[in-house]
Amino acid sequence: MSMTTGDKVNSRFFGMGLSAMALFALLFLASYATALHAQTIQIKLVDGKTGRPVAGVCVAARMMKDYRKSAEIPMDKDGVARLRLTQMENELDISYNSKLGCGGNGAINPVFKYAGSLTIGTNGDHPSCAFPESMPNARYEGIDFSTKEVLEHGVVSANTCGKVTASPQPGEVILFVRPRNFREKVKDWSARESFPF
Repeated sequence: MSMTTGDKVNSRFFGMGLSAMALFALLFLASYATALHAQTIQIKLVDGKTGRPVAGVCVAARMMKDYRKSAEIPMDKDGVARLRLTQMENELDISYNSKLGCGGNGAINPVFKYAGSLTIGTNGDHPSCAFPESMPNARYEGIDFSTKEVLEHGVVSANTCGKVTASPQPGEVILFVRPRNFREKVKDWSARESFPF
């Protein structure tokens, strides 16, 4: 059977369409595969009133609600802590170091197993501005974020402490925090029997 000129043109367009679909599928699979390999998440603590980075404290991180696989990550001088996510069991690493000053659960650059939800919390000395100061024990609450949202767009917590705003980058979590108020300092003082001021 012989092909006409119209059949050859249709055949060429069909072949180009298939090539374009194959290229699109390849790009999609490549981006999906990248998302499944180790990803770094950067956590920034920012003073909700001044907009300045908060350094020298620890931030708690865990995947889902698994308290057994959590870590307190010390913030660097720029108020940044990092963790990595992976799908590979042999890459998991939470090496605790009691010398980091994070209550014995301190770890630098821990590697967690990827899950749909990432929980981030601050310690009692720097409560989150995501909750109002009047909320009892709010300073010990963690905030759940969609891991996919963090990796693709970045997330920022609410700021009930002031008017400071921030625009996160993909892979970044920005938490607004505040210093303890007088009531919280007194409560800590009575619990620790040490002067917290």
